[in-house]
Amino acid sequence: MKVSLEWLKSLVDINCGVDKLVEKLTMTGTKVEGYERRLYFVKNVVVGKVLEISLHPENPNLSICKVDVKDEILTIITAAKNVYRGAFVPVAKVGATLANGKVINKLEFKGVVSEGMLCSLDELGLTSAEFPYADENGIFILEGMDDGKLGTDIKEALGIDDIIIDFEITSNRPDCLSVVGLAREIAAVLKTNLKFPNLVYKESEDRIENYLDKIEIQDKNICRRYIGKVIKNVKIEPSPQWLRKRLIACGIRPINNIVDVTNYVMLEIGQPLHAFDLNKIHGRNVFVRLANDGEEIITLDGVKRTLRPVDIVIADEDRAIAVAGVMGGLETEVDENTKTVLLEAATFNPAMVRRTSRYLGLRTEASNRFEKGLSPYFAEIAMQRACALIEEIGAGEVVRGSIDTYLDVQQQVTVKADFSYIEKLLGVSIPQDEIIEILDRLEISYDREKEVFIIPPFRVDVTDMADISEEVIRIYGYDKIPSRVYMGNAVSSGLTKKQKMVNEIRSFLANSGYYEIYSYSFESPKVYEILKGYRLDDAVKILNPLGEDFSIMRMQLLSSILKTLYLNLSRNIKDIKIFELATVFKKSNNKLPDERLVLALGNVGQDFYFVKGILENLFDMLRIKDIDFSSDHTNLNLHPTRSAKIVSKDTLVGYIGEIHPDILSSFDIQARAIYAEVYIDALLEVEKKEKKYVPLPKYPAIERDYAFLVPDEIESRVIEGVFKKYASEILEDFYLFDVYKGQQIKEGFKSYAYKAVFRSKEKTLSDDDILPLQEKILNELKNYNIGLRE
Repeated sequence: MKVSLEWLKSLVDINCGVDKLVEKLTMTGTKVEGYERRLYFVKNVVVGKVLEISLHPENPNLSICKVDVKDEILTIITAAKNVYRGAFVPVAKVGATLANGKVINKLEFKGVVSEGMLCSLDELGLTSAEFPYADENGIFILEGMDDGKLGTDIKEALGIDDIIIDFEITSNRPDCLSVVGLAREIAAVLKTNLKFPNLVYKESEDRIENYLDKIEIQDKNICRRYIGKVIKNVKIEPSPQWLRKRLIACGIRPINNIVDVTNYVMLEIGQPLHAFDLNKIHGRNVFVRLANDGEEIITLDGVKRTLRPVDIVIADEDRAIAVAGVMGGLETEVDENTKTVLLEAATFNPAMVRRTSRYLGLRTEASNRFEKGLSPYFAEIAMQRACALIEEIGAGEVVRGSIDTYLDVQQQVTVKADFSYIEKLLGVSIPQDEIIEILDRLEISYDREKEVFIIPPFRVDVTDMADISEEVIRIYGYDKIPSRVYMGNAVSSGLTKKQKMVNEIRSFLANSGYYEIYSYSFESPKVYEILKGYRLDDAVKILNPLGEDFSIMRMQLLSSILKTLYLNLSRNIKDIKIFELATVFKKSNNKLPDERLVLALGNVGQDFYFVKGILENLFDMLRIKDIDFSSDHTNLNLHPTRSAKIVSKDTLVGYIGEIHPDILSSFDIQARAIYAEVYIDALLEVEKKEKKYVPLPKYPAIERDYAFLVPDEIESRVIEGVFKKYASEILEDFYLFDVYKGQQIKEGFKSYAYKAVFRSKEKTLSDDDILPLQEKILNELKNYNIGLRE
């Protein structure tokens, strides 16, 4: 927010230089982005008086002016036609710099030397909005000057020798989005007094009931307070120069006296106002309501806008006349023919104003303030100030009375005083009287009888002793907190079991050639038109999404894996190994959603068994032994015959398989892709908790290879289950090392070759020791029509 230092000085005594002021404000939490002198580049331009004018002897289109600049008489040549004898004009002397950076030198025009230049508005960086009496196409003829001003710097003479300070206002301090709010901060920091603007005005004998019947707020959730005031006998004209100057310094273009007053009060008090031409309002009632679906309004910028049922509007008896908190309507605009004005000051729902502003793509000074959450207190103060200003500049007469619809009255906030809490929290001892004095400067008073702090209505951010403590220390000075070296015993918190597992998984996959990806945790609902097995009703919706494509929290990681695979394939990368370890979300019966940590792998260029091997090695590294891969599953996003679910002791650990061709096609992926997902919480359940030391074997092992003839419908896990069932102390390990199907295998069967490792801790084994266990395994397998190949 840009604020004029001259304006601030009219409200508070500033007893230090601007550099010191900026430093003090920044140190107390009112951050200053920077400051600059207005028209900083304009130098050596002074007030002059035209003494004589004559035509150039060689060029009748040029005039030779003798100009008094107090300490000398200059000869200046000009082509302007609006200069006359006795006119006061801005004179750029030799060596002067204009707003566009141009430097003025002596120039000769056919035998006559020009010793400077007479300046226009544009050359000084000014506009007719600030000086409406000036000729935009000629020399700037200065009004209100006398001989005592000759030679005076033009910025000082015009009263624009000002400094503009740029403040960064945080969202929790809407009271500081105003000149008064900032002046209040300065008064507290510099220990000076705030001079509040004049709120006193006279009212005519005419009453508001002669103009309006009622102002109705249809729902207190959309508007807490709405004040209407009528101004009659309005005279539309340019505002006084002092008012226009302050508006321009803060970046607002003057329009006319009534509109300028609303903008001036918005900047000064922090409460946006709006002026309607009362004669253009249909009927005698005004309504604050939600827009009808598809309702249209032409806003002041001349654009027709279509509204939604969640947008707040101000309406008369026939149509919407303003988008509440954002911009007024063109049909009730105040113009040169306006005679009666309805002045509005209201407190609208901040979240709704923000959503409407974003939806319309229309961010205004008003919407910026409403979005922060204004106190209803400001509406009344701003209305009083606007009426006082209108009377002061003679813009109209204030009609007696007002319509103040106040549905949710703001309650007085008090905080139970606890001075010991302040010392404990801040770590510094501040005398009680000094604390009370600091808070009093911020208009937070202390009731000694009730022992409570009374919070002013404009400080909506102060609600408890922590906030009170913050106010005290920022004014007292953070730099006054003494430095201390704290002594204590070091406590090692360490990582949780889950965090350790996550780190181990990341390290393992990175060492296995995988690249980790990170994706947004919010996504588009359209994803679930492609992916199967998810219900949109289970999705956690985002209240203020960036857009439709980011409106819900993700329920799976498959979509982000697919997008990354597509991105890499489109760049001609054919060998892809990626993983993501992130949280997915689903609605729950509790207030908070269910969050599940999931590992997802995506592969192109490798087959199912490669990824299965990676997972088996991962599980082995995590000491998870009892893992089965079963084709009996219902994951519709995977290929029905090239996929499996992963289970351990009846616990579902995850899924692995080729991604369904229809889904790949929807993501425009032409290659076959393998996907696996593993649930971290499930791994923690089945992880082997204890580590057991096993000494190196003393005795040699006996290895036996078994080639089984297996029916096509039987999975390898059946054979492995039998091995596990009859495992004894002498069966050390077993694993599948070959799968074969060809002419030597009869129809409907396949060959699985397993290696079994036998070893005893007590002795060297012989064939006789192995045969009983081997017979048990083979007899059990016969129940599944599995036998040894001949």
